[in-house]
This record gives sequence, structure tokens and C-alpha cells, in this order.
Amino acid sequence: MKSPEYPLEEPQRLSALEATKLLDTPPEERFDRVTRLAAEAFDVPIALVSLVDRERQWFKSCYGLGVRETGRDISFCGHAILKSEAFVVSDALADERFSDNPLVTGEPHIRFYAGAPLEDRSGFRIGTLCIIDKKPRGFSNRDEKTLRDLADIIERELQFQELGNYYSERTRALNALNEIVLEVKGNLDTAIPLALNKANHFLGTETAIVSEINGGAYTVLWHHARRNKALENGLTLPVEQTYCSILLERGDVLAINHMGRSRFQDHPCYAEFGLESYLAAPIWIDDTLFGTLNFSSSIPRKPPFTETEKMFVNLLARWVADAIHQSRQAETLEKLVSNAPGMLYQYRLWPDGHSTFPYTSQGIQQIYNISAEAAANDAGPVFGVIHPEDLPQVAESIQESADNLSRWHQRYRIQWQGQNWHWVEGQANPEKLPDGSILWHGYIVDINERYEAEQMKNQFISTVSHELRTPLTSISGSLGLILGGVTGNIDEKSRHMLSIAKRNADHLKLLIDDLLDIEKLIAGNMPIASEEQDIGTCVTTAIEEIQPFAKQRQVRITLRDGSPGLTALFDSIRLKQALTNLLSNAVKFSHEHGEILVDIESSESAVRISVKDQGIGVPESFRSRIFQKFAQADGSVTRGQGGTGLGLAITREIMTKMGGSVGFNSAERQGSTFWLELPLT
Repeated sequence: MKSPEYPLEEPQRLSALEATKLLDTPPEERFDRVTRLAAEAFDVPIALVSLVDRERQWFKSCYGLGVRETGRDISFCGHAILKSEAFVVSDALADERFSDNPLVTGEPHIRFYAGAPLEDRSGFRIGTLCIIDKKPRGFSNRDEKTLRDLADIIERELQFQELGNYYSERTRALNALNEIVLEVKGNLDTAIPLALNKANHFLGTETAIVSEINGGAYTVLWHHARRNKALENGLTLPVEQTYCSILLERGDVLAINHMGRSRFQDHPCYAEFGLESYLAAPIWIDDTLFGTLNFSSSIPRKPPFTETEKMFVNLLARWVADAIHQSRQAETLEKLVSNAPGMLYQYRLWPDGHSTFPYTSQGIQQIYNISAEAAANDAGPVFGVIHPEDLPQVAESIQESADNLSRWHQRYRIQWQGQNWHWVEGQANPEKLPDGSILWHGYIVDINERYEAEQMKNQFISTVSHELRTPLTSISGSLGLILGGVTGNIDEKSRHMLSIAKRNADHLKLLIDDLLDIEKLIAGNMPIASEEQDIGTCVTTAIEEIQPFAKQRQVRITLRDGSPGLTALFDSIRLKQALTNLLSNAVKFSHEHGEILVDIESSESAVRISVKDQGIGVPESFRSRIFQKFAQADGSVTRGQGGTGLGLAITREIMTKMGGSVGFNSAERQGSTFWLELPLT
């Protein structure tokens, strides 16, 4: 008797057989139907669906045979799976391979055998559909084709079984992942061990570990062990003494089904811990290897780890990476927020009108004297501590920001910790959510000390300016009379000195006038009497008044389009003041014999007055500050032109009060164009 040989890829074939999950299962009509048809079609007493296991052949379907398995060493099917074509033995007693086989010399007294190999989807021959007779017989090509057709029906059922198992396992894996993602909450010390517990149960493994790898050190951060109670978080080992050293060499998911039979059986970790099966994936955070997620058991893996299980561990490793990354970001944010002044917040206005603070830093306790938890449920108490005089303005500004999705910015008073009124300032940017809610992201800070200091400063400037204005006017007037000859002739040296004194007195008076103007504008005390009137007339008047200064600097001013008949709503005195500021600056920064062009242009909704010079232009570094109070470029060229640094700030305030705007375009050494814009009625 000759025992069957083993196929070259026997381990993979056995894995494929185990993956069918058919071994040792009850009979099924889908297979029994085919063996009945085969027995009838070939008029034989026995037909079998045989699966060739490691040391046996096991019959999934038996027709005409009373046993469910026999030894592989005496099997005919063990020979049949060695080739893809049908294996036929016409007379076993006449065949030296089987003449003394106990299945021939004894029950079931096999004389004739024909078996067609059964392949899985990957081409591994896992068994046969075979027919057996107790007398010798021939087997034609037509018979072989019929047997193959019947075997194809069995293969189709096997493939359905394989696909069913595959999709069933995929569904279980995805359900397990969904359960982890949706149900596992809390901090990492709670969430990750719970996730490892669920994953251990899904994989049927004993131990799960999330490790961190730093240099050559492997540290257990979190674990779940169903048996090994000695394992502790914080345990550190050399990487080379762990299976992770194998994973790091591969850089991908690693699955070892039976370490003792693998090429890694000499690994130090196997000698130390005796772990037979191991499944692991790397954990990457920001494209840097953080550590590993690994599962292990002290017994071999039967059946081997599947592709679905590898996918499960790989996806779970990504979830762990995201959880660690988000936790680190949250810790960093919390550290930054805890050191930020005031409060950082999100404010949400719902479509039904109620509002909440989905997120606030702990600074809300100091600002509004309520907890972040209370504000998350209802923002109402916050508005209860705002000064009654300021509340309507705050509410209106919030609604305007919501309607226009514009930046919110307000200063207002609140009852500070249940006692005195206190000034705070807030800014936030809104966004519209899909449900119609508006969500602002911003901050609120305590500005009480700064506000009071500003008030004191403004009061001081106002007082000093008023007190200086009268004597300065008198001094300037007296110097003018002396220079005019009222006191008699003066020598040239005295005239020079008096001229310098007169010029400085006039400059100081201009500074005081500007200080008083800006203070009145900011405080809302400068009257703006807007009425419908001709724009060209106002522009022409402003140019005429600045002409003496322009001629002194040898600069020509040209009005290119007077736009007669173009009217708008404005205060002529204030518009002329704003335009004079632009013209004065243009003259100061123009070269000798330069030209300034003034244009009046209109569109459907606005009129623009532009002043274009050919001077030195505005430095790039100064452009963001150009409309601030006391702003002057630092270069020696611009500093030498003099000025208070308030002209453009006053111009912006005037235009804002009239519902207009001011802006500019400039290129260094190529001149500047400043413009005033008013809405057309």
C-alpha cells in the first residue's frame, strides 16, 4: 500500500480548509442532494463529499457509507487532491498502490474509485466529490465530465460558504469597531482598556496591549489580560525582547499563528513568555511611529488569523492613534486656555431663539460668575448680569452679527462678581450651522483698568488741550502782530527768531485742535449736520483753501472731473476737513514740481473722491497702522514732514460718522491714492 503524499503548500491548504468552517458540522441537504444524484447517475452504491484534513478524511456528505471519516494515510482522496484532474482507479485489487489497503481488503471493499478535486476560491484543493463501487468498472471521458459537473456544483456551494463566512466575519468586525467607536467614552485610561477588552473577545485572544516605543524601549501604556494578571501598565522592556521588533522590521500588520512552528521560533520573546499566536499593527501619529497595538495568546491560532481580523486590528490601531492624538491636543489646548486672560467661548443661537455656550473656558466663572456647565445648558443668566443700559446694544449687535455673519465686537458693563459694574470687551466670529443655528467663536476679557486709564487719559488730554488753546491762540496772534510791524520795525535776526516761534505755536495749536476733534468724534460730541448738497462744490473749496500751502511746496493740484450736479448726503464742513487732511498729506509727501490729481467718480451706490500723488508712497510695514491715532511712519523721510499723526484717524472717524469710508492704495516710491467714499441717496 502507498500512503498519499502531502501537497507542497499543505499549510496554506489546511488553512483554507479550516476557513470553510465545515469540518465536523451536521449533514446539509445542499451537499446530500449532489451525492444522491452522483450515485444514481453512475449507478454506484457509494458517493461522498470528502474533506481531507491533517490526519484524516472527513465526509461532509455520505451516501451509502456508515462511517463519517477514515485515516488520511489509507485514503484514496489523499491521492486525488494531488492533481487538478479527476483521479480514477478502475480496479483497486490490480493496483499496487491500493491492493492491500484495508478499505479494499475489508469494508467497504472498494474496487472502483473516481474522485474530482474540490477547490476553494484561491485554488487550494481541500477535498473531493468521489464515487465508489464494489466491483471493477471503466470510466469514460463523458463520465469524467459528468463527475466534474457535479463537483462544480459542490465547489459553488463551498464558495458560497466561503463568501458567507467572509461577509459574516466582516460584519462582525465592523459591528465590533462601531461598538468601540460609539460606546467607548471617557479619558484614555478608561476608554482604551475597555476597547482592548472588546477586541480581545472579538479576536478570541488572551492579552491586548497598547505600547509606546521610544528609541529601544518598549513600554506598556494600557493593557487588557484575560489570564495574565501579572502584566502591569508602565512595564518597560527592550524592544528586541518583544515581538514588536519583528513588526518594526516589516512596518505593516504582523500575524503569527503558531510561533513554535514559524521561522521566529528562536526569538527571545518566545523563550521568555511562550506566546504562540500574535497579531499586531503599528500606531502612527503625525507620520511618526508611536508604538503598537498587539494581541497574543499562549496557544496556537486555529484557524489562522484571517484578513478580516488583520483589517480589524489595523483599523483599531488607527482609532487608538486618533484617540491619543486628540487627547494630547486637548491637553495642550487646556494648558493654553487655562493661561489665557478672560474667557474663550463658543456661543450658539438656536433657530427657536434660545441660546447656549457649548464651550467656555473656566474664565466664565470670573467674568459672569456662573459655571461652564450651567452656561452649556442656558445662556440666559449671562445676560442677566449685563448693565441695563448696555443690554439693548449688546442684544442688537448679536442679532446684526447673526443676520450678516459679520464679526461681533462690543464693550459693555457687567455686574462684577455680584458687586460693582465692570467694563469687559468681547469679540467673536460667527458661522451658520446646517440646522440654522449661528455659532460664534470668540473671547471676552476684563478691560476695566484699561478703560478707566483711557478715560483718565482722554480727560487729561481734553483738559490740557482746552487750557492751552486760549493762551496759544493769544501767543500766536501776538507773534503775528509783531511780525506784521505793529510794534515797529524789527531787525532781520529778531524776525527770524519770531517766525520760528510763530510756526511752532501754530503747529502746537494744530495739534491741540486735532486732539479736541478726535476726542469729540470718539465721544460722539462732534455734531454732524448732513444734508443733500453738491459734492463738486465742496471738493473745489477744499482745493482752493490748500492751494497756498501747495504753492509754497511747488506742487500743483488738478481736479480732473468736477462732476457738476452730483449730490450726496454729507456735512460739508466735516467732508472738507477730511479731504483737506488727504490733500495736506499729499502735498507733504510729493516731490517739488509734482502733481496731485483729484477725481470724483460715481457708481450706482456710492461716490468716491480720490487724491493721487506722485510721492514716496506708504511703507509696507506701516500700512496696517496708518489710520491709528498718533500713527506716523518711522522713516526719516516721513518723520521730517511733521504732523500730529491724528489727521487720518480724524478722517476715518468723520467718514464713519457720515456713513462713508476711507481707504488707500500705494506702492513704495510710486505714489499713493487715498479716497473718501459716501453712499448715494
